[in-house]
Amino acid sequence: MAWDVCLAVSDIDDTLIPRGTHGLPRRTAVAIERFVASGRHFAPITGRSRDDALKMFGDCAAGCATGAFVNGQVVYVDGRLVRSELLPSARLQEVADYLDRCTPAANILLYRGASIHALTKKPWRLNDYPSQENGRRDGCIQAIEEPWVEKANIQCACDPQEVPALAARLSRQFEDLDFVQPGDVSEIDVAPKGWSKARGVQVLAQALGVELAQIVAVGDSDNDVALLEYVPNSYALASGTATARRAAAHQLPPVDQEPVAQVLEAILAGETQPFCS
Repeated sequence: MAWDVCLAVSDIDDTLIPRGTHGLPRRTAVAIERFVASGRHFAPITGRSRDDALKMFGDCAAGCATGAFVNGQVVYVDGRLVRSELLPSARLQEVADYLDRCTPAANILLYRGASIHALTKKPWRLNDYPSQENGRRDGCIQAIEEPWVEKANIQCACDPQEVPALAARLSRQFEDLDFVQPGDVSEIDVAPKGWSKARGVQVLAQALGVELAQIVAVGDSDNDVALLEYVPNSYALASGTATARRAAAHQLPPVDQEPVAQVLEAILAGETQPFCS
């Protein structure tokens, strides 16, 4: 009997697409298109903005019509916005001021549509360390004009192994926000307290009328943990973090073997055994 999966959700970076590369691998793109054409929904669930995700999906736009972006804060179903959980600008300003005062070099990046701006009163510090995201920025600002922001993260001038300590400091200082390292990178995602990819899946499931047992989730890093713990049919990549692997019910091959394509192909073929053990 075929596996009754109506919704497959997946992280993007180092799950669908190896970090540092651009665009979906061909096999994965084809599998997503076939999955959506079968009447099911595929949803990227990512810390990236929807604009960023659309660029990465390229010609496979159908695979991005439904999704939970900005770590579940912005949810689309069939191209329609159904939920947007924004960050208060005043609180982000306090975080930026704290980073300026209390860290040698860390700054907030604000994402507004296609534009990226560093929020800091010490812009000269940005020259002291490399960051791909800082390299994409359109400039620096000292204050935020609008009351709400869709996406923000923190770029750190330290090794990835040192980032959890800073995230813990920020969590103690700003208890109404969550600070999560999205993988083995010198970055920290900022989110409203308690809002995670798991919350994004809850919104998606409600909007689509899908039961939790009809969902498959795939991830690889610490910001996927809440998602992997929440969805019973959850899969972590062998190339993912130890925390993600512990949180998931099952394990998949590493990212370079296109594991999401393997899962989607198995669901379409009704081959449940390799993925339901």
